[in-house]
Amino acid sequence: MAGKRIKSGLKETVHKYLFPKKKNPVSARKINFSYDKKKILRNFSFTARTSQIIAIVGRSGEGKSTFLNILSGSLTGGYSGKVAINGYGKVLAREDIGFVPQEISIVPDLNIEDNIVFFGSLYGLSRSRSIESGKELMKIMELDVPLSANPAELSGGQKVRLNIVVSFLHKPKVMILDEPFVGLDFYNRKLLWHFLEHQRNRRKTVVITTHMLTEAEIHSDRIVLLHRGRVFADGKLKDICRKLKTHFVLEMKMGSLNKRHKYDIANYCVEHNISLLDSFGSYKMFSVESAGQKNYFLKFLEKNDIKYEETGFREPTLDELFLKVKSV
Repeated sequence: MAGKRIKSGLKETVHKYLFPKKKNPVSARKINFSYDKKKILRNFSFTARTSQIIAIVGRSGEGKSTFLNILSGSLTGGYSGKVAINGYGKVLAREDIGFVPQEISIVPDLNIEDNIVFFGSLYGLSRSRSIESGKELMKIMELDVPLSANPAELSGGQKVRLNIVVSFLHKPKVMILDEPFVGLDFYNRKLLWHFLEHQRNRRKTVVITTHMLTEAEIHSDRIVLLHRGRVFADGKLKDICRKLKTHFVLEMKMGSLNKRHKYDIANYCVEHNISLLDSFGSYKMFSVESAGQKNYFLKFLEKNDIKYEETGFREPTLDELFLKVKSV
């Protein structure tokens, strides 16, 4: 009717499809979240582009899962800041988001086909469209089991893969996975990484949390390292090395150290920005910035009659950089 106002929600939906915004698929600005008076996220900001796999890593309790719950809309309150998906709020962009939580979501009393139909209906998909999408994803995930099978008949890895299938039936543009590799063997982890890379190649944005640091280093386009609720480093391994001033690790075996030796080594390391990353018995691992810094350190040990045997000098892995973050 002429002159009748369109409801704001419908108006926004119509506007979204007629005039789509050209924004980053994921944008979060100044997110703050506290739990029981403890700051979990502190002015956390994050953006992601299309065709990227981003791994958010950090020690337990740094806020990784909390952020994914905020990003996916699972956590709707108790935080400050702004989150946008493709330039829109999470409510309006709901169909663009797919979220795989840590817990298995599939219904144990329903067979695979009924699970697919049920979860598809949550995204407004018809039965036929849900099954079509489910079969397609099962093929990609190499989940070769009949639709009539019950979840109890599946292995642990198959259940995880089915959990991912039912979460992405609606083919979202932004795919969010919270610790998807927990409990998976090497074969199932490889399948999942290949699936995520397949989605990236289809112009999807993939955001995950994981403790599988070496694999994240290989397969991710970006690594976002959280420390004390903030983004400590963002980029590839070399960017994190630069941030931590740790381009090499020096491994060695040392003889018995008296109190004076321990004091001298500790004092030298502080003065020359060398960190002791790991120590067990005679084994020591140090972080150094260059071969030159290593050579000066070895000369210092020799000058002070400290016995050692160099066993390794190489670039660090992401796991080893985590040891440096603990001391920052």
